[in-house]
Amino acid sequence: MKSAQHNHNKRRQGDTRAVVRRQANYIRLLEFVVAAIVLTAGVQLHLYPELRLLMVAVLLGYPLAAQALAFRLEKKGHRQQEASRVLVQLDAVLIGLTIASLHFALIPSIALLIMVHANAVTTGGVRPWLLNVLLTATGCGLGMLVFGTSVLPVEQTPLLMTLLSLLGLGIYVGASSLYALNQARHVRMAQAHLARQQKQAMELSRKLAKYLPPQIWGQLFSGKRDAKLETRRRKLTVFFSDIKGFSNISEELPLDTLTRMLNTYLSEMTRIALRYGGTIDKFIGDAVMVFFGDPVSKGSKEDAFNCVAMALEMQRQMKLLRQRWQREGIHQKLEIRIGINSGYVTVGNFGAESRMDYTILGTDVNLASRLESSARPGRIMISQATHELIRDRVMCRNMGEIEVKGFNRPIAVYEVQDLKENAAGGGGFVSVQTEGFSLHLDVKRIRNFDRDRILHALAKSARDLQRKSSVSTSFEAEGFSLHVDSSRLRERDCSKVIEVMGKAAQRIQKQRII
Repeated sequence: MKSAQHNHNKRRQGDTRAVVRRQANYIRLLEFVVAAIVLTAGVQLHLYPELRLLMVAVLLGYPLAAQALAFRLEKKGHRQQEASRVLVQLDAVLIGLTIASLHFALIPSIALLIMVHANAVTTGGVRPWLLNVLLTATGCGLGMLVFGTSVLPVEQTPLLMTLLSLLGLGIYVGASSLYALNQARHVRMAQAHLARQQKQAMELSRKLAKYLPPQIWGQLFSGKRDAKLETRRRKLTVFFSDIKGFSNISEELPLDTLTRMLNTYLSEMTRIALRYGGTIDKFIGDAVMVFFGDPVSKGSKEDAFNCVAMALEMQRQMKLLRQRWQREGIHQKLEIRIGINSGYVTVGNFGAESRMDYTILGTDVNLASRLESSARPGRIMISQATHELIRDRVMCRNMGEIEVKGFNRPIAVYEVQDLKENAAGGGGFVSVQTEGFSLHLDVKRIRNFDRDRILHALAKSARDLQRKSSVSTSFEAEGFSLHVDSSRLRERDCSKVIEVMGKAAQRIQKQRII
């Protein structure tokens, strides 16, 4: 259907261009018709000898010969615009001869000069016009050799010739204006068609971008990368995660609830991965595969650190999602396991010329997957290779060595605790939950324009709890979630909840001052 519409549009554009070309030819023909009529009138008024009728025949026959010449030039490979420029210059020579044959009658000569030079300007611009002036003068010179050098005074020019010249000039100006109007309309149609194509291309590129990592999409559309089968060896940091027990949960939940929950989870994890610069390789059900170091790398150490920092934020975000899902009636404790490894892998486009996949292969990729399977729920397990790259900036716990399927030797592993900068600064993350109350706070992710709204929600909830008023608050923003239901909150927890909200507000205020 789209192909048929495209072909129809191309035929329509071709027909429009053909009409415009025919109009341009008719306008060129008009100047010779005017010249022939004026010269014929001069012969009929016995101003010129009857032999000048041969010149009239030349003026009427020339357009047909010119069209044949244009056809031959195009057939030899010349573009139509080039052929038109050649013909306009030949026009100038013939009009010069005609002016000489009229003995340089003032008004007819001026009318013919205006027409031939206007054609030259509209066809090619200033340079072709200057050449046109020179060729017109050349034609006049040749005409003087053929028809003599006599000049017809203005007072001896018959009124009929003057009126016919002015009438012909008027018709020519009107026809040229109509031609210019049609050209402008054709340009507007072409611009509108181009704008529609650009819009369609942008919409298509946005749709395709959802199936490609943004780094690859950007490089493909900028021309920095080509879609061809090629691979290379690079040192990457590879990340795997999945939700513990998700298969069992999927059998218990309704399909629409499960779909909504999974899409929410993957959307949040994707947003975090992109913020840290990770390349999302694929989703396999609830499993996520991300790698750092290609197509853009910040260096092995920085890539590994960004990957671990991303994993920590994903674990924190999972706590927020659990709170949200519990309010929606999903009470299973969903936790993610994460495995990370660094090493040399093969990265690039795999597959066939007609269908390829940008991904990574290698033993170190398999090790990251095995570490994810071995990690405890809610924990991040990394290999020794990754630990060597991030140990100066990340607190880790040595878990000794474990046996990993597919590897002949035991693998030394570590469990990530937190970033050292968080430990030194007291941390900026809080997650508290009890019956009727939950609070999730990640100070670094709170946006400036959300701070006042968050502080207001905390202050109002704490004030109402102190007054023993009924409180029902559900408030979420980037890096923050607060849920208070005083009807479910135990009385002995009220003072503790108020204290937690107060400390959270202090953390936010302190971050604003910093």
